[in-house]
Amino acid sequence: MGKKEEAREERKLKFVESLKRRQTRDLIEPLSRKIEAFMDARIAPDDVFKAVHYVATQSEKLSKRFRNRPDVVLAEIAMDENKFTTEIHDIGIKARLGDITALFADAIVNPADPSGAMTEGLAAAIKAAGGDTIEKEAVAKAPIAAGAAVPTTAGSLSNLYVIHAAVAGEPGGPSTPDTVRLVAAAVLALAERLKIESVAIPGLGTGAGGVSPEDSAAAILEAIKAHRAKSLTDVTLIDRDETMVAAFASVLEKFDEDSS
Repeated sequence: MGKKEEAREERKLKFVESLKRRQTRDLIEPLSRKIEAFMDARIAPDDVFKAVHYVATQSEKLSKRFRNRPDVVLAEIAMDENKFTTEIHDIGIKARLGDITALFADAIVNPADPSGAMTEGLAAAIKAAGGDTIEKEAVAKAPIAAGAAVPTTAGSLSNLYVIHAAVAGEPGGPSTPDTVRLVAAAVLALAERLKIESVAIPGLGTGAGGVSPEDSAAAILEAIKAHRAKSLTDVTLIDRDETMVAAFASVLEKFDEDSS
């Protein structure tokens, strides 16, 4: 195993450990609130017992999952969260419902403000998960032109990079499907220049930009179809919005049907 592969495996181990801690925290925080409410005489003992029983049951499942090797853990999570998978020009493509900050990929994409500021929406969530360093680096590379993409480090996230992709020419400004296609192409080209293998892309231009999920998904797919990969082998189209993920899955399914 070469140095690059060893570094990737080390990142994967750290990612899975951080994921275990995150899921454990998400499990026990509601219980701690229940205990606090009981101590303040705001709920009955039976409410605490039910919460304890639930945590005990779920913790057993969680512990069992994370006793597996990292690759198995990631595969099980993918089975739960992937809504559609296919392949385009030797690139594995997945439509996935989930949190982009909790995904193991070499790079994740931030639909960026041209100023580089990360104060709202997904950008704010990425900064909250990875730290202020990401925003500072993005601001230093601003302004980011509409349709362009710039990389920064990923702070405390397990990813190697955050790719900041500007979908509008001004903060909170409108976007178009053509701009989404251009910026998706810029993301893929940058991934090749960075010589990375995997990138995660959320819905682009669908917030303040006003692009519909269907048009955004179609534009991103057009960029993927036009791309010729060198190092890139995996693209995950991921969003926490079910409508966006359904649009991703729909365009990928139609691609499969048209290709068969």
